[in-house]
Amino acid sequence: ARRDDLAGLWSEVSGSHAFDGPAGPFTLTAKADRIERNTDGTLAIVDYKTGSPPAKKEVRAGLSPQLPLEAVIAAAGGFEGVAAGEVEELAYWHLSSGGDGGAVTAFDDATALAEAAAAGLADLIARFDDPATPYAAIPDPEAAPRFNDYDHLERVKEWSDRDGDEP
Repeated sequence: ARRDDLAGLWSEVSGSHAFDGPAGPFTLTAKADRIERNTDGTLAIVDYKTGSPPAKKEVRAGLSPQLPLEAVIAAAGGFEGVAAGEVEELAYWHLSSGGDGGAVTAFDDATALAEAAAAGLADLIARFDDPATPYAAIPDPEAAPRFNDYDHLERVKEWSDRDGDEP
């Protein structure tokens, strides 16, 4: 049904965008699952999920910036073969084999989300371009996932005290 209103459709398209940082350019790269160009010239970016997509509040809080950062790349014309354009929609399509086939989580404030994500990334670039900035193993324990496939490799428990605080 969406295809009737599309002027273009790209799948698995790679892109990049360079940000200026204090220590030089920082290049953000991404591969978008699906980019659509609407007949009015605006863009929609879709990410397919077979597992649970991030909650809207996580995306809005900047904790899951994948789609907003892809919007930054798209707005700048950074995806191969896709001309720059205003990103009108960001969406997660949760695909399942259940009766309904899945669900869509869409954001219609793509521009605001992209601007916030770009500002957040620019802040991180500037902060980590400073050689005095430490790289914490768990920068925000409140936002850390409950389970981590790499816990045994990180060896955080080995050098942490019993309360989980870094020495």
